[in-house]
Amino acid sequence: MARVIALKDDPLGFVDFIYPWGVAGTPLANYAGPYEWQREELAAIGEHMKKVRFAQENGMPMPVYRAAFSSGRGPGKSALFGMAAHWHISAHVGAQTIVAANTESQLRTKTFPEIGRWVAMALNAHWFEVEGLRVTPAAWFAGAVREQWKIDPKYWSVIGQTWTEENPEAFAGSHNAYGLLQLFDEASGIPAGTWDTADGFFTDRTPYRFHLAASQMRRTSGRFFDLFHNRRFMEQWRTRSMDTRKMPDCVDQEWVRKFIELHGVESDEVRVEIMGEAPGMGESQLIPSDLVRAAQERELPMNDTGEPLIMGVDPAPRGRTVIRFRQGRNARDCCERDTRMVLNGADNVQIAGEVARLVQKWKPDAVCVDFGMGTGVIDILRHTHRIKIVEIRFGERAVTLNSEWATRGGELWSFVRDWLDGGEIDRSDELFRDLTSREWRWSGREGAKKILEDKEDLRARGIPSPDDADALACTFAARVPRRDSRTARGGRQERAVGAWDRRGAAVV
Repeated sequence: MARVIALKDDPLGFVDFIYPWGVAGTPLANYAGPYEWQREELAAIGEHMKKVRFAQENGMPMPVYRAAFSSGRGPGKSALFGMAAHWHISAHVGAQTIVAANTESQLRTKTFPEIGRWVAMALNAHWFEVEGLRVTPAAWFAGAVREQWKIDPKYWSVIGQTWTEENPEAFAGSHNAYGLLQLFDEASGIPAGTWDTADGFFTDRTPYRFHLAASQMRRTSGRFFDLFHNRRFMEQWRTRSMDTRKMPDCVDQEWVRKFIELHGVESDEVRVEIMGEAPGMGESQLIPSDLVRAAQERELPMNDTGEPLIMGVDPAPRGRTVIRFRQGRNARDCCERDTRMVLNGADNVQIAGEVARLVQKWKPDAVCVDFGMGTGVIDILRHTHRIKIVEIRFGERAVTLNSEWATRGGELWSFVRDWLDGGEIDRSDELFRDLTSREWRWSGREGAKKILEDKEDLRARGIPSPDDADALACTFAARVPRRDSRTARGGRQERAVGAWDRRGAAVV
């Protein structure tokens, strides 16, 4: 036991020692050790522990170790979880490991049996008992620890934990001063609320706090997707994407070749099942991720100042108000730093005052305001500031003749989608999330018409209200002639009635 405890900061050393690598007659007879990528990840935990020990000795904050792995099928993600769980329960007496998966079936039939397999192969298999969704110390072992070390073994376990999307707080865990390891398998299907609840278990000041997540990238939204695409999360997580075409030691390359031959190298099936990437577009996703990312990376040669300047406002009194400008293809910096503005907690008067200030400064050709929560703002702008407003009612019928959309909101979002193919937008993580997360469905009341996913359903998926994207969509609600083509008497402001070409101009 002393040898195992001595490896509490060295999971790679533990794995090399505890399993019968290369021993004839064992399941590991043909393996000299873990796969190379698994060795690298176990070694990374060991390096983390050196930093944690230094922080602990010098009274500094001790970071939580967070790592996420995205891959196609078969490189051994679950095996890594099995080794990590076994190391944690063996080398950290009294510590707990919590295991979750995208479904209870996955947890019971795949994830937890893999953990039990690694426990059963180990030199210290007799220390533990595996039953259902629990690995616990054998009675003799727990008794010895209680008697000799005065440690209560009540929470010393590996436990499979289920969750519900409707009640993420039901995800059960415990604060543990001896250490906590959380494992999320097929994590792409675990909702954001469960991630947030799980993160709250790390408040104990212990050096042993780890969160590992692994999955195929099956969705283009959600928390697992954010770990690889949202800078706020990427700063806190070590991430690894694995293309199984480059892993011949882990995955049968003949199977890989045939899968690609069957589905095509450009297919979403290959992106997800082989490359470890997200699909180019989810089945019900309105705006493809690739389209948004291209617009964020695109660098247009110059701003076309002859295009009309449109201001979009998505008001949320006492909440989060977003104001955006767009001039033709430019929705990134056409009004310098004012191109995107966020007001938090402002009331109607304050929002209207800021809009009026920006109107005075930039002289937009149209000011488009969402009517939903903006009635008070609209009234103040009209009657106090004497500003002409284009009201947008997202729930009203689409105005384009023979539109595929049932509502004005869906129509405007489709204009954004069409425009993005040639437009440029800022690199905001919030805007990327807003534009790529929203889905559509067929309306049950409108016949063969599409409608946008409503915001209540977005919240249920753990996705905030898409205020940034709504503000951008508002800029497509007015059609104004080019500034350099108007007569001396001025142009005529109209509601948008057509699709949008790559210049951002209406096609009637």
